[in-house]
Amino acid sequence: MKHKWFWWGFVLIWCGVIFSFSQFSMFTGANTAKVIHHIAQYLGLEGTNDHRDSGVFSWNFIIRKFAHLSAFGFLAFLVWKAVFPNRFSYIGAWCFTVLYAASDEWHQSFRPGRTALFSDVLIDAAGAFIVLLFIRFYIRRHH
Repeated sequence: MKHKWFWWGFVLIWCGVIFSFSQFSMFTGANTAKVIHHIAQYLGLEGTNDHRDSGVFSWNFIIRKFAHLSAFGFLAFLVWKAVFPNRFSYIGAWCFTVLYAASDEWHQSFRPGRTALFSDVLIDAAGAFIVLLFIRFYIRRHH
């Protein structure tokens, strides 16, 4: 039982990290676009002086969506560790993660400069699914 509290502690910490990214205005799309633009220019990956997010193929879009995918994939892993070997550990971890993702987007809807997007919840759900699927295949292969 002590082991479970350890993993639930990590779940709570990670939920707090995700919450803080949603809470503070420094992580809005416009602000991250500026930072990513400067980094991309420094690395020679982008040649324009435009700080705007220029659509699906912009570095800002790719990095921000990958952040969603990986942050919620990691959350799913932590929840899975907290509930494993429960019979429904995969489903429970995925449901917890998707519900937290939806609540995070709802929270963002109240923050200045932030937007709540259903597509982000879908990306978060996909990140959780991919990680849990990887865990499932890994366990089957190594046990």
